[in-house]
Parts: sequence; structure tokens; C-alpha cells
Amino acid sequence: MPELTSFQRKRLENIKRNNDLLKKLNLNGAATQIKSESGVDEPKPKKKKTAASTRKSVSPKAAKMPTRRSRRLRGETAEGQGVPNVNDNELMKMGSPDKDLLDEVKDTKIVGDIKLSDLIKGEDEATLLDKYANVNFSSGDFFKEIKKHQKVDTDLQKEFDLQLYDVFPPNDIKLVHDRISAMHFHPSVNQKLIIAGDTNGNIGLWNVREEPATDEMEPDITQMHLFTKNIARLDSLPSDTSKLLAASYDGFMRTIDLNTMQSHQIIALKNEYEDSLGISDCKFSYENLNLIHLTTLAGEFTTIDLREKPCVEKLKRLSDKKIGSFDIDPHTPYQIATGSLDRTLRIWDIRATVDNPEWSQYDDYPSLGIVSTYDSRLSVSAVSYCATDGSLVCNGYDDTIRLFDVKTPSENLQPRLTLKHNCQSGRWTSILKAKFKANRNVFAIANMKRAIDIYDSQGQQLAHLGTATVPAVLAWHPLENWIVGGNSSGKAFLFTNDWQKS
Repeated sequence: MPELTSFQRKRLENIKRNNDLLKKLNLNGAATQIKSESGVDEPKPKKKKTAASTRKSVSPKAAKMPTRRSRRLRGETAEGQGVPNVNDNELMKMGSPDKDLLDEVKDTKIVGDIKLSDLIKGEDEATLLDKYANVNFSSGDFFKEIKKHQKVDTDLQKEFDLQLYDVFPPNDIKLVHDRISAMHFHPSVNQKLIIAGDTNGNIGLWNVREEPATDEMEPDITQMHLFTKNIARLDSLPSDTSKLLAASYDGFMRTIDLNTMQSHQIIALKNEYEDSLGISDCKFSYENLNLIHLTTLAGEFTTIDLREKPCVEKLKRLSDKKIGSFDIDPHTPYQIATGSLDRTLRIWDIRATVDNPEWSQYDDYPSLGIVSTYDSRLSVSAVSYCATDGSLVCNGYDDTIRLFDVKTPSENLQPRLTLKHNCQSGRWTSILKAKFKANRNVFAIANMKRAIDIYDSQGQQLAHLGTATVPAVLAWHPLENWIVGGNSSGKAFLFTNDWQKS
């Protein structure tokens, strides 16, 4: 006989006590007596009609049932599965219990408040309290203690001990009207310029003021409404950093000239049926700065040549669902990595074309050659290559950050390191995405405990930069140790190391 937990034994004791109480009160038949005294008679059974007395065939009426009945009354579990119709008296007959019945008791869901010690064999309340009382399990909030035990380069830690920009409070630095969905730190080192895009197509440019501000001053922010949907990607043209690139879920890609403040449309992406295709991410090629690789909300991939018209190559399918993030391998520029809602991280060879791939349910588009695949438990939100040591980082809804060695990728990728990290951003916060710094083996990701966490490629945490709200969308400066995060209200948190230079 399988052993019952103390909670289940307690339940059986309560059932027995209640039954004994009912017997002492002699309440058997009480319901019938109450009906009789109130003048409500039991309905008399009707005589069955025989075939001879029935002139015409009448279909039997369905028994009247209450319009709404709980699953308990229907003999079902909360998931709608049928359960044995077992009353409490039968639960008392456990001298030689039925195994299926006992398993059903063990699977019963717990409703209401309960002591955890009642659910764990051999554990009392005092033992549990001694184990877990006054313990902080948040790695972010526990960062100062972690630093004492990490074997990490202290010079590197000091290098990313950044300070919050304080000329204006973050609550005054409102770059855009709505939730920030994309950010970019302009590569200029003489003047800090930060660009943000929101979920309604607004773009804001923040020209960061360095000198102390007076009470009458406000942050130097320019806002414009260029798109109708979520801004997916912001970048600078590597061939001319006076121009910005912006791509949106509405399928449009545009440039913004900072010298003339003019915007030029590059494409309005559509499929062969002339339906708009939302752009989910885009990157400039390392081999040819006139080429832009991009992915779509429908899982497709294509390349744009800025020198040609029409400039869009034929679409290739890399996923049957949205590709939320992709990156180009800086060491092997003909390979790209994608993270998708189909719960995969894949590395592709963009030189190879595959017709009618077996993994896809569609046969309308060709695909690229798969180099490596990693199957995640839930969707993959972000992928990012390290430019210095051949690492690849990804994170997703399974609340992990995974690091891979991809110098010589195998067919089935396996992470060399997995870090736990809360990525449940919910409906009102943008998706958290880990991102490597362009010139270092260091990546950052927002923390739902209202901070920016910085790690090296070996998984050692270097910094935990506290903020007032969740800075979900991050952007590194490509050369300096500056990082900015944007929140759900269109506001920004800027961290720099300028204090180290002064």
C-alpha cells in the first residue's frame, strides 16, 4: 500500500469525524422529513406506457438538467477529465485500497491555504522555516554577495561599474510616447545620441546634455511619427553614420539623415500576393555594407541590396512562425543564427538554398541550409554573437540564458552554460533580449527586478545596474562602455563610465 502524506491522512481523519458526527445527530432522512413538513410531496412515479397504448412513436425527452453545473457535479476534474464517482464514505474504506483510487486521491488539487509541511513527508513546519526563512533568492538583488565569491577579473568588474546619468532624472527623459520596442546608441564618441522607437511607430532622438542643467532646462529630445506599427530595429548605416536605419512591423524600412533631417523610404516589404510583411529584425552584412539581411514576422528571410531597384531578393522561409531575433556570425559572415516562436535556435548557411524543406508545413518558399539546431522548451526571444571569442547567447520564455561555443558548430547544438533568468515580461513590458557588446566578450540583459545585468561570456556577472522601472530594451554603445535601457513608458536609463575618466 503506497504511503499517504500527512495532508491526505488529515483529510481522511476529517471525513471520518464528520461521518461520526452525522450519525450522532441522527440526520439520516432529515431532508425527506423537512419536505414532508413543508408540504412538498415527492413526485409519484409515472406508469410506463406500453407499445399498445401508444398511437404514435414519440422520441423520449431528454432529462432536464441544470443549465450550469460545476465540473465537480459532472464528475470531472478541473481539466474536464472524468473521475470515479467516489464519495467520502468510500474513501474511509482504505484497509485494502484500490490503487487507482489512491492515485486519484494523491492527484487531487489543493484549494485554499495550507501549510507546506502537511504536503511533504517527514517535514514539519519548523524545519521548513529554518531552511528558507530570511533567504533572498534573486541573483540580481544578491549581486553584492555574489561578487565576493566570483572568480572574475576585478579590473573587468570595475570597468563595468557604471553610473546612472543624473543631469536629468529618468522620469523627465521621455523619448517616445508609448512602450519602447527598439533602441540604438549612435557610434559617435564626441556626443551621446540615443534613438528609441515605440510600439506605435514613433521615433525619438535624445541629444544627451553633459553640462549641469538649470531648473528651466529640459532634455533635448526630438520626436517624429514615421511608422504605423511597432519599431522593430534601429541602426546606423556603417558606410555613413550620419544616416539612421529604421524598420517596422508595418513592412516599411526607412533612413533618417541627421544632417538634413530627411527620411528616405528604402522598401515597403510585400509578398508575392502583395500583402505587407512586417519586418522583425535586420542587420547589415559584414562582407558588403550595401546588403541588409532581414527577417519577417511570418518567419521569412531575405536580403536587400541598396544599390539595386527592385532591391529585394526572393523570400526564403526559415520558420513557420515569427522570427523574433537573428544575428550574423562576425567570424563566419555567411552564417546567421535565428531565434523563433517555433522554439528553435538555428544556424543557417545563407549561401545554400533548399527547396521544400522537410521541417516546414509550407511548400511555397525555398529555405536555407541548416548548419546547427537547438530545440528549446519554449520560444527563443533573442540570439547574439560575441565578436571576440566565438560565443553565442540566447534567451527565451523558458527563463534561461544559454551560452554556446559556435567556432565549430555541430549539427545539434548543446549549451556549455545555462543561467537562470526571469524572462516573463508579460503584456506590458517588451521582450527581454540578451545582447553582446560589439567589441567585447560582455553581454547585457534587463532584469525584471528593475535593473540591467551585465555578464561576461563565461557567465560571470559583472554588474547589476539598478533602475526605477524595468529597462526592457537595451542598446550598447559600440565603442565606449555606455549602455541605455528603455521602459514601457517611453523613458530611458543611461549608464556611463564618465566618472572614471574625470
